[in-house]
Amino acid sequence: MKKLSINEKVIMGLVFALFLIYALTLIFPFIWCFYNSFKTNREFFKDVWSFPTTWKFSNWVDAFKLSVNGVKIPGMFLNSLFITSASTIISIFMSSMTAYIIAKYPFKGSNIFYVTALLLMMIPSVGSMAAVYKMYTDSGLYNTYLGLLIGAFGGFGSSFILLYGFFKNLSWSYAEAAFVDGANHYDVFFRIMLPMAIPGLAAVAILSAIGVWNDYFTVYMYAPNKVTIAVGLQGLVNKMQFGANYPLLFAVLIMSITPVILVFAVFQKKIMANTTLGGLKG
Repeated sequence: MKKLSINEKVIMGLVFALFLIYALTLIFPFIWCFYNSFKTNREFFKDVWSFPTTWKFSNWVDAFKLSVNGVKIPGMFLNSLFITSASTIISIFMSSMTAYIIAKYPFKGSNIFYVTALLLMMIPSVGSMAAVYKMYTDSGLYNTYLGLLIGAFGGFGSSFILLYGFFKNLSWSYAEAAFVDGANHYDVFFRIMLPMAIPGLAAVAILSAIGVWNDYFTVYMYAPNKVTIAVGLQGLVNKMQFGANYPLLFAVLIMSITPVILVFAVFQKKIMANTTLGGLKG
């Protein structure tokens, strides 16, 4: 291993210090919210930076009693869990089929679908908001779980882009051997190609689930009565705007982000390795 010179060590030290400071700026808001969630409201406004003189654990108990549109915190978590799980499963399944067909069965103009998927990601969804809202209200999909899940059936989006790279990179020799043995196209996809793409599917599923969990706009616009934790937080802020109990809100906030942080912390290596693999070799 080459020994670093003094100048190189100084540069490395400065880079490390800068990244350390950057990391602390990301972590500190969560730490600040956490210890402030154990204060009384009066103590919080007295000094927002100090630690609690007496740790008030009842804030976390009282947080479960809060409600928005008749839905309490446990109900918000259940809604978020159901919508996140269902949307992720549907989205990954549809995107994997679309990506597989375009990656492994090239046809005249197939590249147009890939380019179109990239272009659609650049178009702000707010432009179609009014039309989608009218369609939902006219078709009876407004304030329904089905209305929230329909968007996951598209088969395109960021999941398609990443999965296209994975399938493009998978060897076709296994499929050719299966065809020789009498397998059909469905057997090849479900029994050979899909299992081989599990690392990529898992990484994309985790990223998709985090995105759906944090999604505020979709639920707020098209199903406000199906309150998720993201919508519930904003609803609680609106309810408390003239007499906000910030320590109580901080307790709810920490509850809402803990699942996302845990999922990313556990699977971060898989996410980074597999998304990089799909992105670079696709």
